[in-house]
Amino acid sequence: MNLRQRCQTVFKAGYEFGQTSFRHLAQKTKLSKSSVHRIYQRIARRNQHPESSLWETEEGQNWLRLLVLATIFVFALQGGIGCERLSQFFHLLRLQRHIGVSPTALRSLRSQIESKILDYQQHQEQKLQTNSSEVEVCAAADETFFDRVILVLLDLPSGYIFVEELTEDCQYETWQEKVTQAFQPLGLKVKYLVSDRAKAIVKLALKDLGTASIADLFHVLYNLNRSLALELNCLGAKLQKQLKMEKEKGAEPELIAQIETNQRLLQQSRLTYDNCCHRLSTCLHPLAQTRESTSNYRNCCDGASIAPSSASNSQTDSSA
Repeated sequence: MNLRQRCQTVFKAGYEFGQTSFRHLAQKTKLSKSSVHRIYQRIARRNQHPESSLWETEEGQNWLRLLVLATIFVFALQGGIGCERLSQFFHLLRLQRHIGVSPTALRSLRSQIESKILDYQQHQEQKLQTNSSEVEVCAAADETFFDRVILVLLDLPSGYIFVEELTEDCQYETWQEKVTQAFQPLGLKVKYLVSDRAKAIVKLALKDLGTASIADLFHVLYNLNRSLALELNCLGAKLQKQLKMEKEKGAEPELIAQIETNQRLLQQSRLTYDNCCHRLSTCLHPLAQTRESTSNYRNCCDGASIAPSSASNSQTDSSA
C-alpha cells in the first residue's frame, strides 16, 4: 500500500468512525499508531479550503488525475502552452497541496504522455501490418508554414496522423516520398483525399493513391463567394447609387418605385444565397460518403433562386 492509498484509508476510517483515538484508527486500518498519526497530520495540513476533503477520496483523486492529464494533453501538447503557465493555473485552483503541480513535475508528465503516444503509434502500426483485412481511411492533407514547411496527412474520422514531416518544399515528389513511406508498410486503402486543391496533393490522390480528390468545404464556399457574393454586392451598390441619383434629380415616382422593387428582389436573392451557404456548411461533411455528400449538396441548392443576371436586367430596364 503506497502513501496515497494509506491516506485514503485513514481519511475514510476517520469519516466513518468520526473523532476517535489514533489507536482505534490504527486498529481499523491495520496500520501502526505512529503511521496513522503522521498521515492524520498530513491530511490536516492539506485541509485548507472548503473543497479540500473532496480530493482525499478515491473518486476525488481519480478526477484530479484526469484533470491534470487532460490539461497537459490539450493545452501543453496540442496548444503549445508552457508548463509554467499550467502550474499557475493549478495553483489558482488551489490544488498544489494535493497533487504535484510544479513546472518540473508537469514537464515530467508531459514527457511521459509524449512517450505513451509514440508507443501507441508503433503498436497500432504493428497491428495494421498483421491485420489480414483491408483497412480503408478517409484522409486529409495540407502544408503548414512556420519556420519550415511541415507536411501533414491524417485520417479524418479518428484524427490519426500518418505523415507529419519537416521538409524544404511541398512539391509533388516530396509528398509522394513521404506518403509512400507511411502507407506502403500498412497496406491501407484511401477512400478519398480532402485538400485545399493544391496541385501536388491533387496529383498525389489521382496518380499515386488512386482515389478521388475532394475540395475542403472552406474553399468550396470561398469559390462561391468569389463569384456570386461579389456580383450581388456590386449590383446592390449600383442600385443604391442609382436610387440616390434619381431622388436628387426628382425623377418620376414610378421609376423610383421600380428601383426599390429591384432592391427588394436583390435583397431576397442575397438572403437565399446566405441561406444556401449556411445549409451547405451544415449538410456537407468530409467524413460522409461522397455520393451522399453530392446528394445533400443538390438538396441544399434545390429550389434556390439566386439570379443576379435577372436583377441586372431589371436594373437596365429601369434605367431605360
